[in-house]
Amino acid sequence: MNGTEALDLVKGHVSKEGNLKHMIAVGAVMRQTAQRMSQDQDIWEVTGILHDIDFEECHGMEDHALIAKDILSGKVSEEIVQAILAHNYEATGVPVDNDLKRALIAADAVSGLVIACALVIPSKKLVDVKVRSIIKKFGNKDFARGVDRGRIVYCEQLGIPRDEFFQVALDGMVNASDELGL
Repeated sequence: MNGTEALDLVKGHVSKEGNLKHMIAVGAVMRQTAQRMSQDQDIWEVTGILHDIDFEECHGMEDHALIAKDILSGKVSEEIVQAILAHNYEATGVPVDNDLKRALIAADAVSGLVIACALVIPSKKLVDVKVRSIIKKFGNKDFARGVDRGRIVYCEQLGIPRDEFFQVALDGMVNASDELGL
């Protein structure tokens, strides 16, 4: 499955534009992170796109990703399914024990911070966001309160320093800026 096919599958389960754009953003961050780490960019992007496929069907965090497992069974590799389950490890109990899983957790969180940074500048364009601004906003706990900073720093377990990860994430999202409308 490639990114386009993953997006088509997601569109069959997700109707809210904000949710769809979040999955595109996470896919873009995952692709860029895979490139940085010399991993399979298609697998990582697909994982990012599909990670919240069940978000509008689940009943909350307690069954989030478990429904995704059922939706994706037989459609993608077990590696992708396990990464998606691990991104909600608190409820699924799936260990975060490889780079794909760690990257998904970090990408899921950082995408929200980067988008929030874009939305507070006059142009509202990702291309105008500066990494130094993301660094500053990361330290301001009142900014983008819903963004779990602890999940972002999973990037360090990948061997990518946090500030470098902000650049990786921003670069990935700029590549998808047309689809994101930012």
